[in-house]
Amino acid sequence: MAYQVDSACYSTAQQAAQASASQHVGAVVSHSGSAYIVDVSAVADTSITYRLQPVSGGTPLQMVSGYTAQPCNLLQVSDGLSMGWMVAGAWFGAYALIFIARSLFTGEQRDGDT
Repeated sequence: MAYQVDSACYSTAQQAAQASASQHVGAVVSHSGSAYIVDVSAVADTSITYRLQPVSGGTPLQMVSGYTAQPCNLLQVSDGLSMGWMVAGAWFGAYALIFIARSLFTGEQRDGDT
């Protein structure tokens, strides 16, 4: 099974967790009224351990965040084909309704605009 983070798919949940965690590295966050710089100290399939280094110096904090990898749901060629056929079917249905309406209201059958 593949797992998705943004527009990329990864073969394992841990790779997906690493990709997700790397998006937060270097960010400055506020926690309990103080500013911290985010770093990642450990990544597992179901959790990410963040290391929060105080901007003003001092003892860093460790925070463990639960992580659930999402299945990869990117569109494939088969998805595009099925959607294309649905759109074509809708256009065909609209043309058929217009053709029937013209035939009923004018009393003659027309083939195009001629």
